[in-house]
Amino acid sequence: MNTPTRERASSLFAALGHPTRLRIVELLMEGEQSVNEIAKSLTITQSGTSQHLAILTRAGILVAEPRRATRVYRIRGPRIPRILDMITEFCEVHSLYGAGEEKETENFPSAPISRIRSLPEQPEKTLQ
Repeated sequence: MNTPTRERASSLFAALGHPTRLRIVELLMEGEQSVNEIAKSLTITQSGTSQHLAILTRAGILVAEPRRATRVYRIRGPRIPRILDMITEFCEVHSLYGAGEEKETENFPSAPISRIRSLPEQPEKTLQ
């Protein structure tokens, strides 16, 4: 991995390194939403939601599109859901659920793994 790629990867993982931001990404895996829709779904303030969305957008994970008096957010391409799917699989294979805890079951809507796996495959660049 070259230095610019390593720095970008670090930025991406830092942006995804907060549970609320991961929940936002999971929510957006179902489809685009406005700030207010996301805030309502996660029961957090609109201001807090906007701050998390700004971090995810600056990192390149999300794309914001102005619509009337609001902005609508969506995930940039299919790779972020696939990365999260791989992390989920890694945790399941290695029984990594947190500080000695059993696997959590959270009543939060997220895309089924089968939907994530059915996203169109993109040719991956070969690392040298």
